[in-house]
Parts: sequence; structure tokens; C-alpha cells
Amino acid sequence: MKNKISSQRRILSHIYSLVILLLINGFVLVGNKAMCQGKQEGAEKKSISISLSCKTSDGLKQVKVKATRRENKKSIPLDNAKSPIALYFDKVGDKDPSNGTGLIGKLYLNDDGEVNFDLPDNFNSQTSGLHQFKFIVKLESDPLYEDAQEEISISDAKINIDYFGKDSIKTATATLTEWKDTAYVPVSGVEMKLSIKRAFSLFSFGGEGLTTDKSGNVSADLPLDIPGEPGGKITIVASVIDNDTYGSLESTKKVEWSVLPKTNEEIGRTLWSRGNNAPISLVIISCSIIAVIWGILIYLVFQLFKIKKISKQQA
Repeated sequence: MKNKISSQRRILSHIYSLVILLLINGFVLVGNKAMCQGKQEGAEKKSISISLSCKTSDGLKQVKVKATRRENKKSIPLDNAKSPIALYFDKVGDKDPSNGTGLIGKLYLNDDGEVNFDLPDNFNSQTSGLHQFKFIVKLESDPLYEDAQEEISISDAKINIDYFGKDSIKTATATLTEWKDTAYVPVSGVEMKLSIKRAFSLFSFGGEGLTTDKSGNVSADLPLDIPGEPGGKITIVASVIDNDTYGSLESTKKVEWSVLPKTNEEIGRTLWSRGNNAPISLVIISCSIIAVIWGILIYLVFQLFKIKKISKQQA
């Protein structure tokens, strides 16, 4: 009886010691975690740089934001921000539905440290009476980086495209105008680019360095041998890129075009065609051969089972 009680006491003592050890380890782990969190919270946040640009394409605006950080004396994309980038129009604050000012939206940076804000369709109607646009972007409350803010202001401007097609000479003229006081007036001395829209890129024509004259115009002859789109048209593009006053501007115009795209002749059912264009007779013969081979294999398998069954009956 005494031996049994002594054994129980030893077991209880071991359990008690194990519980005390687990509690001590738990307190140590909690303390280390708290210390690490305190160090992270107390760590100095890093500074970042934000740049933004505005593009107006056929009247629709888009704001592009790019953020970078310094690491090893190099500027690299901000790819690990935990907080979103907020875009505001005219002032920082909640959105005012009456005039479109305030918060437009919040988006997270991609792996390249960039984000594009496509302004809503009703932005132009809300700001129809304005001719100066100020956009503000902010990154705030990020656990790794200091709060940052940047803004850009652009003036109201637009590009109009005229096309003249006569016999062997086809000309495109683009006119740049900006808002002054009560009307749009021509802008001279601004570099503009003329292009034709292709499937995956823009084909430039008229040479590099075209600059608007005193009437705000640039003109160039279109190449006559360039094929058009399937509908018998081409799209002319006039653009101003990264201007300090107007940002990036782009305007397009579809015009009738006589040079049609090359169409490939329909490939008939020939021996060298792909499977879906193979001759019907060849398809039937191939399918028949395959069916016969599989039929023979299935017949042989059934015969093997039949032989095995007969051998069991005789045994």
C-alpha cells in the first residue's frame, strides 16, 4: 500500500514539474514575441518616392502612379507596401458627388511598384466646368514606410484630327488647342507624334520631332502601301507625350482606306492539311482500321477468359 502511494506521489511530482516547465516556456515565448513586436513598432520607417502622370485619351483621363524606395544606394520599385495608394481630385478628403472633388479610389501597387487609375465615366460630366485639373496621391499608415504624398496639375487641352484623301496623296493634320479664358486657342511649339494603329503597336509616319506651328497644326502624308483593318479602315493616332503643362494627350480617328488586309485562301481537304481538313475518305479508312484493331484485341481478351473458364470446369 505504501509503495503504491509513493508511486502516485512520484507521478504527480513529475506532472507538476512538467506543467511548471511548460508555463515557463510559454511565458518566455510570449515575452520574446512582445519584444520583437516592440522592436518592429519602434523601428524607423523608410522613406519612399512617388511620381505620377496623367494621360487623356479621346477625352478619358487615366492617372498612373509609380513608387520607389532606396535600397543599397539604388532606386527599386516599391513592391512590398501593405497599404493602398489613394487618389484624390483637387483636395484630400471624402468624395463630393456634386463636383467630383475628393477621393476617387484606392488601389494597391503591383510588383513593379505601379498602379493605374482609370477615372470613372461620370468624371467628365462632374468636372465639365473646370479647365485645370489637380490630382493628389497619398500612401499612409503603412507599417514599413513613411507617409508620402505627391500631386500633379494639368491644363485642359485637346487634339483634333483632320484627314484629306485625294488620289495618290493622303494627308493627316492634327491640331492642338488649350483652354484660355473663354475658348480653346491653338498651341504652338509643342512636339506631337502621328501614328497609325496596328494590331499590337503604333506605326509612326511623318518623321520624328514634329512640332505644332502657330496654328497648332502638324501635318504628314500617310504611307499608301500600309494595309488597312478588316473593315476597310485605318485608325490615325495623334499624341503628345509627357508634356509639363498638359500631361499626355492622345486622340484617334478612323478613316476609310483602300488598301485591304491580305486574306489567306481557305485551305481545302488535302493530304497535307491539318486534321480538321483531312479528306473524308482518309478519315473513314483510318477510323475503320482503328475499329478493326480494337475489335480483334477485345475478341482475343474474351477468348482468354473463355479458355480460363473451360479449364476450371474440366478441373
